[in-house]
Amino acid sequence: MFSLPRLLVACVVGASSLHVVDDVMGDERRVLIFGCSLDRNAVKSWCFGRNNKPAYVSQTPMETAWCFNPDLNVRLGYLFHPGVGLNGDLHKPTAIAKGLSTDQILKNHANATSSIMLKADPHMVVVDSSLWDLLVWRLGTLLGAGGPIPEPREVTEERVQQWCEHDLKKLLGHVSFYFPKSRVVFRTAPTIDHTPHFEKFEKKDIELLYKCISSSTTNGKLFGEYEIIDYHAIVQKLIDHNLPDMFRDDGYHPGAYPSLLYVNEIMRRVGVNVQDPPEPQPNMERRAAAKAEFETAIQGDSNDLDLI
Repeated sequence: MFSLPRLLVACVVGASSLHVVDDVMGDERRVLIFGCSLDRNAVKSWCFGRNNKPAYVSQTPMETAWCFNPDLNVRLGYLFHPGVGLNGDLHKPTAIAKGLSTDQILKNHANATSSIMLKADPHMVVVDSSLWDLLVWRLGTLLGAGGPIPEPREVTEERVQQWCEHDLKKLLGHVSFYFPKSRVVFRTAPTIDHTPHFEKFEKKDIELLYKCISSSTTNGKLFGEYEIIDYHAIVQKLIDHNLPDMFRDDGYHPGAYPSLLYVNEIMRRVGVNVQDPPEPQPNMERRAAAKAEFETAIQGDSNDLDLI
């Protein structure tokens, strides 16, 4: 594993999220996804499917995955962050007892890490903040804290309102500040078809987030400023079509096909012409092979940051 240096980033106060990076590498497109394990799985599955080899990965000082696809001339990278935190200020406490806060990652590592993965500034930064936020609201600092899982608290509409009116604005503003030449885009949380057996979050919690995002969207943009990658709508459409093997065994990580559709939508946003494959048919052998291929693409993260 490598150790990333601290990088001093000169930014203009009030930099717009719509600034476009200077394209110093011809027609190459570069995308950074600043999110969680759902994004990591999607990146690794897309990289494996397109290149027929695993993505590069690292766990130090935070989880990453990335690849270059020469046929499409695309560099795609993923960088983990633990959400807005319990108080919505990008600081601890988060759902992870140890490790860096989102604020620390942005200040000290995000630009350097992105440069290693993408070789230049990203054209687009896709930002998620959802499931880790739900987890810390319901259970507090859980991962790595030890001890019994506490009784879950209800996620209130008031807390969700603060999240989408204040917390997300702060997060997206910080990302825009540290990536002033990149388009900053928000990703919605994919819905689930039922509440999983554990008590980390419920289907209704995800729907509360989506409802608040929808009410804060003007002319297709969150807060009238940030484009939206609607992963929720992608997954909901597939659920409505009764698509088989929609989720991994945990019930909330989308499987191979929705992951591919999600990354393809990102590709189209940066001008890469990709076609979605047809929806999988309910053939048991084909389903088993597709699932095995997806699990192969994302395996090997013994210390990964899934919502354990």
